[in-house]
Amino acid sequence: MVEVLSSSLPNKRETLQFTWNKPLVLVGLGLHAKRIYMHYFKKYKLAPKLIVELESQRQLVMEYLELHGLNIDTLFIADECRDEEEISEYDQRKLLKRIRDHGITHAVISTEPKAHYAYLKFFISNRIHTLTDKPITSPLHVSTQAESAQRILEQYEHLAALYRQAKIDGVLCEVQCQRRWHQGYLYVRETLRACLEKFKIPITGIEIYHCDGMWNMPDEFLTRENHPYKYGYGKLFHSGYHFIDLMSWLLKLNFSLEEKAADHVEMYSMITRPDDFMEAINHQDYRRIFKTEKFTEVFNERANGRLSQFGEIDFYSLLQFTRKGKVMTTCSLNLLQNGFSRRAWTELPSDTYKSNGRVRHERANIQVGPLMNIQVHSYQSKQIQDRCWDKDNLTGSLEHFEIYIFRNTDIIGGKPFEKITIDDLSCPSNNELFIGFNEQSRETCLLEFLSGQNRHSDLLDHELSIKILSNAYKSICSRNSGGTPTVTFPLDEHLKCQ
Repeated sequence: MVEVLSSSLPNKRETLQFTWNKPLVLVGLGLHAKRIYMHYFKKYKLAPKLIVELESQRQLVMEYLELHGLNIDTLFIADECRDEEEISEYDQRKLLKRIRDHGITHAVISTEPKAHYAYLKFFISNRIHTLTDKPITSPLHVSTQAESAQRILEQYEHLAALYRQAKIDGVLCEVQCQRRWHQGYLYVRETLRACLEKFKIPITGIEIYHCDGMWNMPDEFLTRENHPYKYGYGKLFHSGYHFIDLMSWLLKLNFSLEEKAADHVEMYSMITRPDDFMEAINHQDYRRIFKTEKFTEVFNERANGRLSQFGEIDFYSLLQFTRKGKVMTTCSLNLLQNGFSRRAWTELPSDTYKSNGRVRHERANIQVGPLMNIQVHSYQSKQIQDRCWDKDNLTGSLEHFEIYIFRNTDIIGGKPFEKITIDDLSCPSNNELFIGFNEQSRETCLLEFLSGQNRHSDLLDHELSIKILSNAYKSICSRNSGGTPTVTFPLDEHLKCQ
């Protein structure tokens, strides 16, 4: 028996019953998997039976297992297969044998996104319960080739079809989008749901802003494998999907109002690429700030145009959700990686994921017509590695998260203004092992997955998010080829049933 934070009711703890002998395979042992999955496996005295990684990562994997005293079986895949949409028959046979030898029933996919599609198809087809990181899939060159942008939706639809069949046999497939388990956002969504249900007024506006504070040095655009740009995608496949999904997750409340549910979306998008970034912060700027000639060759190479085909650093978009030609909801997404950062060095640290000057700024502004306004504000001023327990949850602290609620009290009652902090809704279950409220939400997702629950982020519940993501890249592609960056697409009637 393990006590965890409930993902349905704020500030409540519930007991979940776990069967601890379910063998699991972890695909990918990168920085994210080590920080999240291996951290929580250790917390609950669990370990995968099998780790799957690329051959090029063999030494790093073995060193990690030895350092932590872990006796885990490993399977290494040839690097030349890393971008394939199918696992080779040879590797499928090897993987299936290990799965049967260990009696594996569950899989966690935390490998590079390009490999997600192949592993998801394999595990779903073989009736293995699966938890996958976002993005669900990541075709190459989606920001420059419209057919690749369309492939995002096609791959999702193929996986969804496979999964519908697997669900008949009780198989679960879940997507790790932690804000769906975040106590603050759950509180916001429940508050919105109650208002919509009672007053039948839809969410009429959403603004979402997020900045990673991740400053890439010029040479890193050419070499990065963790959060890369060289494959023709960027921010939207990195952290951006979380906020497309957050917007979609909130907007799906509108589908409960059948006469006001949107049937079409019009979307306008703009981006900046590494080539733009290197014009705004140019060679002379790097010489002046860092006193270095390290990036001379990279700036000289800009003339070949290669960087202009790299994925997006920043993404800006305006969306209108319409019903029978009338606007129901207007949304804006401003998703940045070129923003306030604490990085002040040119060399990469060993942990490029959370110890490279990365700080998070996040806000959401949600309108329910003239009835209610809810705002979320979450602003860091220091890195994860500088963690200390900020009891007062002050602006700039690592765990700053505040909710402002403004109400038209003469109509809907309640307080005209209410301020709620994350401390009012949640608390770390163990300070020593606490690594953040977003991470605590990932923990709840993992525990629910292992316990056979699937309440918030079923694969089939991501259709709206995927349609927006695919069309965002179509909009980007259109502008890239000299066309208009506006796309219009329909919404299916069955979305309101999800």
